[in-house]
Amino acid sequence: MKPNKIIMAVCLSFVSYKIVAGEPIEPAMVTIPAGSFEMGSLHQQSAQPIHTVTLSEFSLGKYEVTVKEFSRFIAATNYPVPQECRHELNAWFRPASKGNWQTNALNTNEFQPVICINWHVANAYTQWLAKETGKPYRLPTEAEWEYAARAGTKTDYFFGDDKAGTKVCKYANTADLTGENILQRDSNTSYVNWSTGINHCVDGSGYASIVGMYQPNPHGLYDIISNVLELLADCYTPSYQHTPRDGSAFIEPNRKNRSTRGGSWHWNNWPHAERGSIPEDFAGAVDGFRIALDGVAPSLNQQTKVFLAQLKYEQQQEQARRDLLNIYPEPITDLAIEQGNKLVTLSWSHPNPETVESYRVYRNELQGNLS
Repeated sequence: MKPNKIIMAVCLSFVSYKIVAGEPIEPAMVTIPAGSFEMGSLHQQSAQPIHTVTLSEFSLGKYEVTVKEFSRFIAATNYPVPQECRHELNAWFRPASKGNWQTNALNTNEFQPVICINWHVANAYTQWLAKETGKPYRLPTEAEWEYAARAGTKTDYFFGDDKAGTKVCKYANTADLTGENILQRDSNTSYVNWSTGINHCVDGSGYASIVGMYQPNPHGLYDIISNVLELLADCYTPSYQHTPRDGSAFIEPNRKNRSTRGGSWHWNNWPHAERGSIPEDFAGAVDGFRIALDGVAPSLNQQTKVFLAQLKYEQQQEQARRDLLNIYPEPITDLAIEQGNKLVTLSWSHPNPETVESYRVYRNELQGNLS
């Protein structure tokens, strides 16, 4: 009798937690309390003038919208999505190559952020989600994003400043030693001397990460520093001279660029106050979004609970994989280059050569100091 009882319990549990096809998965959200902050920075011209913004209470998605959540939208609406995407891989400087949100060169897991969309698609997703649930879901505004990301802090990041790029890997998926390793292996190129530089730490992910793998900010927001760039509601304007002071979005019909915030696994990370922009019709492999809502975060429905349970399992599996990765060795020293007749000889030293099994040597076409 015991085996039969166990089997029945498992079956009942499965039925009660079954996700209904076609229904939206509402985002897990956190409540961001009302308050004021000084928005902007003296380190970027477009982030000036620094000004006081006062916001009402609102909610923000804990995670960036994933492939799994987005697939419900496409199944329900058959919305026309871009069929080309800038993959930022082998052909970094090509405008685009074949690929969409479902089939692209970089996503391998449905709990990664959805990419290869554009602003119009992201906005349409929020409108569909609002219609299906009866809750006015939307894209966040620039002011909401910065206020929530900072979480009351005044440093570059919620965890402090990180000029040396040695701390950020605990909190974000960014351009780091893991990415450098995979970029060399897959694309025969390097972050060394790349315009946005490389962090001297290990985050465990070479491309977009499964959401929620890093430590959250004090509000409980994950990947807010970097994973994919996040599309926002505002039309981009080159200064804050005429932007709202109540946290609402700056909207001007004739502008075709939208604001972005945060960093990405490929382009590195930037301080919370730093701004970006993107054309409304641009689809890229480092661009995603999260959801906002006025007022208190809604309670979790059954669909969301199932999603979070599945996400937790995927996170555990991914963490187990990362734990098996080799520890990254110390950097080499005393690099020397000798150029002879049709022959270039490289030599170097390593502080602990017994810890190194082999070396890979790549040719980097980017100019600069390679030592």
